Amino acid sequence: MANAETTLTGTPKSGSLEYIEAAERGDLPLLPRERLWGFWEFTYANSALAIATWAFLIGGAVGLFVGPREGIAAIVIGNIIGVILTALPTCVPAGKYGVEQFTMLRSQFGPNGSRLVYFLAVVFLTMGWLAVLSMMFGRSIDGLTALVSGGEAAPLGPKVMVAAIGAILLTWFIVAKGPTSIKFFNMVISPALVLLMGWMMYLILSHHSFGELMGMKALAPPFEDNTLNFIIAVEVNLAAGFSWWPYIGNLGRLTKNERTAFWPNIVGIFGAAALGEVVGLLGSVALGNSDPTIWMAQVGGVTVGVIALGFVAFANVTSMANILYTSVVGLRQIGTSAIRGLRWDVLLFLFCIVPLILVIFYPTMYDGFFIFLVWTSALNSALAGIGIADYFFLRRQKLDLRALHGDPATSAYRFAGGFNPIGIVALVVGFVVYIAVFNPQTLESAPAFKYLTASLPSCFAAGLVHYVLTRIFARGRGWGNYPRG
Repeated sequence: MANAETTLTGTPKSGSLEYIEAAERGDLPLLPRERLWGFWEFTYANSALAIATWAFLIGGAVGLFVGPREGIAAIVIGNIIGVILTALPTCVPAGKYGVEQFTMLRSQFGPNGSRLVYFLAVVFLTMGWLAVLSMMFGRSIDGLTALVSGGEAAPLGPKVMVAAIGAILLTWFIVAKGPTSIKFFNMVISPALVLLMGWMMYLILSHHSFGELMGMKALAPPFEDNTLNFIIAVEVNLAAGFSWWPYIGNLGRLTKNERTAFWPNIVGIFGAAALGEVVGLLGSVALGNSDPTIWMAQVGGVTVGVIALGFVAFANVTSMANILYTSVVGLRQIGTSAIRGLRWDVLLFLFCIVPLILVIFYPTMYDGFFIFLVWTSALNSALAGIGIADYFFLRRQKLDLRALHGDPATSAYRFAGGFNPIGIVALVVGFVVYIAVFNPQTLESAPAFKYLTASLPSCFAAGLVHYVLTRIFARGRGWGNYPRG
């Protein structure tokens, strides 16, 4: 990093306001002294990202397949593996070099290939997440007002839609102010949500003993084979762990170093998500409904329900703010000069248009949350495997900043016409392996699924194909500036 400001020609002077603004938005590497977050600040950010209604929904989905005893095991196993495999290829290099995540992907897929990956992994995924989370916000607000008024909640009513639109606009306003605004919001909301989770756990345990909860059955197990139901629950949580792939790298680049970029994911992302999921699991099986906006209104009466739903609603805003920031930072790097020339707040608003349209015209996508989540792992697990193979085994943790930020036409990471065909082939192989082992739409699976899950074979297959083909073909053709030997 010592040479970062001298190796990048044509850039603003290091330390200048122009440089800092460009670095914050991903146009240039962030130097260590320009980064915002230490260990606990990044932990707070990760906690705020992870503790959201999606964690409760995932916990509720687990409760459909298995009871609390097996469900807690599935939550811990799936999340810790998924988070580790995701953080290694994203946060570690981002913390070392301060490079935007999708700029870094040029070393794996080429400048044009990184655009393709961004489109697949972020445009579809993030816009869907923003819509789903905003609708979760709307349902929480609707449930809150129903509790106060004594009326009935209307999950598809106009109140939900108006609140969801308001959540997207609020998120736009927060992110338009930059990372400092996100940092403040995270540090206020995150500790309060941790306390809320402890409170909800206390209320659940006050109605049911721990032994009673552990003996409860799944709400709607789809198969008679309990092992298969358990592995599906593990797969759901692996998908949850891998779903952080498009986002945490761009948060990790705001940290001081590699260790600060990696370990808060274990404490923050895994710890907070597991807590939220366990609460969601216990709440769903104890109260007989997997939707947190319903069981939270029942667990502790009107006052508790109002407070809980209020905090959960704004937890979604913290998550939306983090993923919107990281996604648009990435968009600036892969976009055209016209996109890069747009003002930050304008670009953010344009990105929010599709989620707004989804909220207005397709509000029922909330009900497809479970299927949506698991499908994402077919892509994200393969991307994680490719990233691990490329950064740790092929490049030996060394990247060329000049090649990453220089002219794509002459970059050492140009590969073939701006695409790395090996990386794309590896991605397709990982995706195909996933679908061959497990179909998220129908829950049909191959015999190997009971022993291997689907995400892990996908991750391994994609990484192995990328490693082998790179050793055989890329080095001989001089593609990608890989070290010899």
